[in-house]
Amino acid sequence: MLQFQFRMKMLWTVIVLISFLAGCNFEQKTEKQNTITTQEMATEEGTSLEKNIKQMKGVEDVKIMQAQDDLLIAIKITTVDRFQLKEITKKVKKKVEKKYPEMDVTVSPDKKIFMEMDKFEKKYAEKQYSEAKIHKKIKSLVKLSKDEG
Repeated sequence: MLQFQFRMKMLWTVIVLISFLAGCNFEQKTEKQNTITTQEMATEEGTSLEKNIKQMKGVEDVKIMQAQDDLLIAIKITTVDRFQLKEITKKVKKKVEKKYPEMDVTVSPDKKIFMEMDKFEKKYAEKQYSEAKIHKKIKSLVKLSKDEG
C-alpha cells in the first residue's frame, strides 16, 4: 500500500512537470525584417524605426511600408493594452511624425491591415517590386484602414 502511494505521488509529479514544460514556450524568436522601404528611407533607418516603435508600451509587433512620401505603419497591440488602442496609436503617430515631418504618416492598429502587409511582405521577399507597385499597395491599404476605422 505504501509503495502504491509513492508511485502515485511520483506519477502526479511527472504529470505536473510535463504539463508545466509543455506550457512553457521554448520558441526562439528570430529577428526578421518587417520593413519594406524605397530610396527615401534606408532599410537600416526603417529597422531602427521599427525597433523604436516596438519598445513603446503596448506595442507587440510592427510592420512598416514606405514609398515616395507615404509611410504606413501597422501595429499589433498587446491583448492587455487593447483598451488604450487610440492612445497608443496617437503616440506612435506623433513619434513618427516628429521624426519624419515631410512624410504622410498613417498608423493602423487594424489586424487586417497587419495581415495584408504581412502577405505583401512575403511576396516582396520573393521578388522585388517597383516603387510604383509599393506606393499603389500603400494607398490601397491606407484607404482600407480609413474605410474600416
